[in-house]
Parts: sequence; structure tokens; C-alpha cells
Amino acid sequence: MTFTQYLKEKREALGISQNKFAKMINITQSYFNSIERGEVKNPPSEEVLYRIADSLNLTPEEKEHMLYLAAIERTPKIIVDRIEKLKSELKENIKNSAKYISEASDNAIPLFERISAGLGAFTDNDIEDYIMLPGLDNSNENIFAVNVVGDSMEPTIKDGSIIICKKTLDVKSGEIGAFFVDEQAYVKRLKITKNYVALVSDNPNYSPIYIGPGENLSVVGKVIKVLSDI
Repeated sequence: MTFTQYLKEKREALGISQNKFAKMINITQSYFNSIERGEVKNPPSEEVLYRIADSLNLTPEEKEHMLYLAAIERTPKIIVDRIEKLKSELKENIKNSAKYISEASDNAIPLFERISAGLGAFTDNDIEDYIMLPGLDNSNENIFAVNVVGDSMEPTIKDGSIIICKKTLDVKSGEIGAFFVDEQAYVKRLKITKNYVALVSDNPNYSPIYIGPGENLSVVGKVIKVLSDI
């Protein structure tokens, strides 16, 4: 998805017209229309980008993603293509290394790339690496690890930590686990009351995610260990 596609999708999701949104971020409608159509040579300035992010009510993770898309549009195609090639080569090397480690040890724990909104499903293609931890027996393949992106569970789980999870459906109220709500993945604290079920962040700056009627909540596993600053 390009920056312009992302901007249009988020604006339309809020039901805000182009004219109204241009006024919200203090630029002319014609300039905003050009931005959204991808007709300007460069994306808007950093100051305007921050105003866009605030007006779209983006989460910190969504804001970071939008700024990344804007930066990519500023980068010459030859550099972007080279970066993508290097990333592809690196990922292939990691997969080969991971495969070797997996075959070398039955206790290797698969490390998945990330857990964050919009991840989709955990598949073998999402495995970034394999790790070994003394005292953890993974011979039954019921243990997995995931990189955590974002600060919603701080101070308990820092941004950039690795969580070690046990595959189980038995996550009790008050415990931290890895969950899917429809196709979005989260690491949160489960809260169950007589009136509602919610996924709660330890960081008070984040609102609970209430599970409404028709939403599909599934448990991936329970967090049994957090690795930080490694």
C-alpha cells in the first residue's frame, strides 16, 4: 500500500470529506487533493504529516507506518529496489539458518516476526528465527516466541521484547496471552467479568479492546516468559 492509498483509506474510514480534512490540517483543499491523488512531487512536510496523523487519530504504530510510507515515496526507486533486494536476501539467509537450527535441535523455539494489529495468522512463513532457552523443553512443539512491537504493555513488556508463549486455550482472566480478534493479533491481558470480555493493556494510555457481538476472539497461547534488552 502506498502513502496516498493509506491516507485516503484512513480518511474515508472516518467519513471526513477532502475539504473538511484539508481545513483540519490547515492546508488548501487543492493541495490536499493533489497529495491524495499522488500528483505532488514529494509527500508533505514532516509538520503536515504529523498534523495528518493527529487528525486521523492514528495509534503510535499506525503513525509510524504512515511516516514510513511517506519516506518511501521520497526515496528514489533504484534505492528502494536495492533495499528490497537486500531484505529478501537477508530473509532467505535467516530462513536457511532457522531451518538448520530446527533440524539440529528438537528443542528449538520458533521466533515469529512480530505480534501487532493486522498481523494475520501465524504460519511457517512468518518464522524469523529459532532460539534456544535452557530449561524449556519444546520437543512437543508447544512453545513459540514472538517479537513485540509497540508500548501498549509497558512496563510489563517493553517495546522490542520477545515473549515466550505456550500454546494453550486456557488463559485465565488477569493473565497475559497472545490473541486474535478476527484477523488482528495482540499481546494483551485478558479480563473477563459478568458484563464483558476485554483485552487490556498494562499501559494506561491505551483503551481496552472490548470483544463485541459477532467478533471472533481466539487464544493463541499464554505468555510464560518475557525477554527484554537482549
